[in-house]
Amino acid sequence: MKKKELKIKFYIALFIIAAVMSVIELPNFFSDGLSFYAFDVGQGDAFLFHFPGGENVLVDSGTKKFAGKLVSKIRALGVRKIDLVVATHPHADHIGGMKDVINAFEIGKVWDSGYNHNSPLQREMLEAIRDKKIRFGRPKHGFIEKIGDAGIEVLAPRKPISGTDSDPNNNSLVVRVVYGEISFLMTGDIEEAGRESAGPFPKSTVLKVAHHGSHNGTDDKLMRGVRPEIAILSYGKKNQYGHPHGSVLKLLEKYKTRVYATEGGDITITTDGKQLNVSQEGR
Repeated sequence: MKKKELKIKFYIALFIIAAVMSVIELPNFFSDGLSFYAFDVGQGDAFLFHFPGGENVLVDSGTKKFAGKLVSKIRALGVRKIDLVVATHPHADHIGGMKDVINAFEIGKVWDSGYNHNSPLQREMLEAIRDKKIRFGRPKHGFIEKIGDAGIEVLAPRKPISGTDSDPNNNSLVVRVVYGEISFLMTGDIEEAGRESAGPFPKSTVLKVAHHGSHNGTDDKLMRGVRPEIAILSYGKKNQYGHPHGSVLKLLEKYKTRVYATEGGDITITTDGKQLNVSQEGR
């Protein structure tokens, strides 16, 4: 065999190997469907939606302590751009990693609850948004954004709430992601006053349980309306708050809801808009 032919075959072999490796490294997204990731970030919230058209939406970013870990997890999925970042409210366990996320990825726009907590972390987040000239909005109840065949509905806040035991929680930005017959209700840390102001939440397939499973985040009225098939609890192992509270676990059991908790590892839900598949790291 001539040297020229050997050289050509060598380069063809290299090309095939490179192509195979690129397929192996592709993100594990549901083909032609929607993927949802609930990340284990300790005592905090961080969730990613990957839409059928390739768009990515991040809801909250956990604590500052887990920021580097969160960025690595998102990158490992093959994400380079986050089209929308939703900051449900300005508590440290929800926006602690925002600066790192904003600096690590191309960001399309950011939605904020509109509640001014005036904390160093909130100021840090807003400065990062300003420095990168990212589009910024404070959508309210009734706003709907279409993303291909899917959509994001804003359910709360309807109006500013003040004078409660936890105003930042009650002003949480609550969104519902809808794809076909499947829906995800993302509740932030909303408590009773916020829920009452927004009105009843609609039936949803997946419920991100409010306030890490605290008793003030979920009640029978909420469960009667939402009637979720699956509940996602986000909390850290042996956390100082005793989350999730027993009363919430009993409610979820009463409504025969399948429960998954991030303290056991990252959770992935994939759907074609009709059926769901749930898997968890380490299971």
